[in-house]
Amino acid sequence: MIDLFSVKLNKDYDFIQSEVPTGSGTWLCSETNGDYVKGYSYEVVEGVATRIEAKEDYLINNSIYSTIESICSYLNNMFFVKNLAATFPMYWDCITLQDGTYNYNDIFTIGSLTFKDGVISPVSYINTGDLIFVYDQRNRFFSYVTGVEENSVTVDNPAMVNTTESAAIFVSGLPQSVEKIIAQMISYDVFDREAPTDLQSEHIGNYSYTVGSVQIGSMAYPSSITAGLEAFKKVRFT
Repeated sequence: MIDLFSVKLNKDYDFIQSEVPTGSGTWLCSETNGDYVKGYSYEVVEGVATRIEAKEDYLINNSIYSTIESICSYLNNMFFVKNLAATFPMYWDCITLQDGTYNYNDIFTIGSLTFKDGVISPVSYINTGDLIFVYDQRNRFFSYVTGVEENSVTVDNPAMVNTTESAAIFVSGLPQSVEKIIAQMISYDVFDREAPTDLQSEHIGNYSYTVGSVQIGSMAYPSSITAGLEAFKKVRFT
């Protein structure tokens, strides 16, 4: 799962633990504990913790789903998992949606769905923690599932539009290695992209230095971060 904590693990902190450190320094909270929240960072002075990086937390939370979408588009791979409980007729091999053709066995829910205040219903076969992709006319987004009831799920993507219409829901099984790269990309965007030492190339006399970069969406990332993505890239037919 990509969240504040996984992204901020790519930044240096003096302490990474669940309890307030007894020493002084920067602390990344690894588990929610009372007033202290997993993924939040604090400045600790003699056992007293004060939250820091609130602006950065906001930027991270607002970058997670757009970065997932950019990666899936770059790789031409949505990482959909098969719905082993699907009972679609065998002749329904695929469904054609606006942007392409999808395998029916990848669909976890399809039909008239209601989207209201972060809740989607009726929904089945989906579990808490799943990364889902919602596809309809007004709602088209990734989101983690934060809660499951008998016939509904709660999601945390604020982009959801309240409506009732025909929609399909898929579950995306991002590999852990891809999740790690996405977390590194977001960390780079938030903490390093504007750093004065973030040089792409440098020429001094006979000396030259160049950092390779990869264009993903509208942004360029160091190849040292994106290494490993190509193994998941699917051929795009035009």
